[in-house]
Amino acid sequence: LAAPINSLQQFRVITQDAGKAEFSISITSPSGSRVKAHVIPTHEGYLVNFTPTQLGEYLLGIQFGGESISHRPFKMTCLTGSDPMKVKATGPGLHRGVVNKPAEFMIDTRGAGQGGLGVTVEGPCEAAINCRDNGDGTCSVAYLPTEIGDYGINITFNDKHIPGSPFQAIIVPDVDVNKIKVSGDGIQLHGVYVDSPTDFLVDTRGISSKPTDNGKVTCTITNPSGVETEKLVTSLLDGTYKVSYTPFEEGKHTIDIFYDNMPVPGSPFVVNVRRGCDAKKCCAYGPGLENGILNKPNQFTVETKEAGTGGLSLAIEGPSEAKMTCKDNRDGSCSVEYMPTEPGEYDVTIKFADNHIPGSPFKVQVQAEVDEKLVSAYGPGLDPARCRSGVPTKFTIDAAKAGPAPVSVNIVSDSMPLPKKPEVKNNGDGTFTVSYIPPNEGANLKAHILYNGKDVPNSPFPLKVKPTCEPEKVKLIGPAIFENGIPASLPTTVKIDTCEAGYGDLEVKCVGPDGNARKVKLEKQKDGTYDATFVPDDFGRYRFDVKYGGKDIAKAPVFIQAFATGNAEKCKITEGQEKVLNSGESYCVTLDTQNAGNGAVTCKIKSVDGGEVDINIVDNGDGTVSIYYTLEEAGEYTINIKFGGQTVPGGFYSFTV
Repeated sequence: LAAPINSLQQFRVITQDAGKAEFSISITSPSGSRVKAHVIPTHEGYLVNFTPTQLGEYLLGIQFGGESISHRPFKMTCLTGSDPMKVKATGPGLHRGVVNKPAEFMIDTRGAGQGGLGVTVEGPCEAAINCRDNGDGTCSVAYLPTEIGDYGINITFNDKHIPGSPFQAIIVPDVDVNKIKVSGDGIQLHGVYVDSPTDFLVDTRGISSKPTDNGKVTCTITNPSGVETEKLVTSLLDGTYKVSYTPFEEGKHTIDIFYDNMPVPGSPFVVNVRRGCDAKKCCAYGPGLENGILNKPNQFTVETKEAGTGGLSLAIEGPSEAKMTCKDNRDGSCSVEYMPTEPGEYDVTIKFADNHIPGSPFKVQVQAEVDEKLVSAYGPGLDPARCRSGVPTKFTIDAAKAGPAPVSVNIVSDSMPLPKKPEVKNNGDGTFTVSYIPPNEGANLKAHILYNGKDVPNSPFPLKVKPTCEPEKVKLIGPAIFENGIPASLPTTVKIDTCEAGYGDLEVKCVGPDGNARKVKLEKQKDGTYDATFVPDDFGRYRFDVKYGGKDIAKAPVFIQAFATGNAEKCKITEGQEKVLNSGESYCVTLDTQNAGNGAVTCKIKSVDGGEVDINIVDNGDGTVSIYYTLEEAGEYTINIKFGGQTVPGGFYSFTV
């Protein structure tokens, strides 16, 4: 046991399990004199208090029931008093260290008296500690951290923390600062001007620093007057740091650069700042100096930060008076914007201190804006319903609003390739016509349309090649198809819709009740359908046949019923009913039909061999109808004049030519 001199000492004697008996204690000082002790009975035994006043060894004899409780008296050494506040700890290991390298510090207990010294290290790992007594009241301590992070270092003297304890140390990776590189105009010995912003770059990527290691690069710039020049250190988040500053004094500047408080190679750097300017150190860049867009703001940047003090002048000349604006960015650069209103070549002149900067004057070609989103593509060649195997098709690319740029078309098939590459024709008005031939039926196509190398809206267009012809998809429309009957003698029209049936030849045939074919007039309409018109001159059933691509359509043949109309018996032949005629002469038969009601006059003139004679039926507008004809060959003929599908009175007779 040890105790400081002149300090109250206290200990307990536990007798509660020994029963009741007489208790006594004798304390002998180092000089052999007896020391008075104060004994206080407690519920568990006795509490003994005494104060040592001599340096050296005290003997404590304790008797219970007349017998000593130990074979030998207890010993306690009285020492000079200790003061933890007088203990000092110094050294780099108390604040920082490098992983897997000993971190060292020293503890000085001189003047603090006698006491026990304790050292512990707490952190991400259990660091081994080595203490060496130097024999002069100091102790050298080293600990080995094997992981990076924050560590706490506890130093106690007589179980009390010394000043500063616990110390906080940060352990960092092992860094080779020789791999750090510094570059840029702002670090050069010559070439930096007064009041001209400049900068340099610190590249720490060689030491695998993290992008988040902000603050590890620090810098101090001292001017000739010994005053620190303001600077800005910016992490570029890629392991590099940009240091910007503006010298305001002529002369030698000293630049100290540190990484994690360690000087980088070459530090401190010396920069001689002088007055003057150099237009060659200016630079201008940006899209507005490469190409211009018509009726749009075009931007570029001018940097003068390395060029010294001087005036900046800007001018633009070209087909239009392009308004120009300039904004000072307060960092040694300015942003310039101009808007041309006419296409063509423009000269952009940039001068610094009345001298052209490198590249000035810049030649800028201004054109309409190229924007693939303003391009549209349309036409049957992009319509899946009209993409037919082997049938040439076309579509249009409209880039009139998108500005001039190259066009490319590529149509890819998952089956057989196209018979030949698509042909792209420039129409000279901002549009292009693309022609191609789809391959085999069932092939899946993708039409890639690129403008200025980028897909136009909806590109690639998906297409599935359909059969060349699908007769089963032809549709017949009209009263003759859907109604129960049509009036005889009046023209009737059947609409034939082939829009969804592909491509093929259309054939139409109409046979009357007498088994003879009737003339059918076939006309193609603007909407792609066909009108088939015929005159049902007799009442009865007509057979209507339609073929598409050489095959019957789904509903063929169609039977059409014509019913008699009007009152044929009320028609009268008023002239021309002759029995003997001369060949080569024109003849006319006139009928009065004004009382016959709804209907029309039809007529057939046949020779004995069955040949029909051409006739011309004219409505005179007064209720009469005239039939004109000319017979070129002699022989026997019959004439049959009908109204509403029925023969008029006296309308069927024979004559001789």
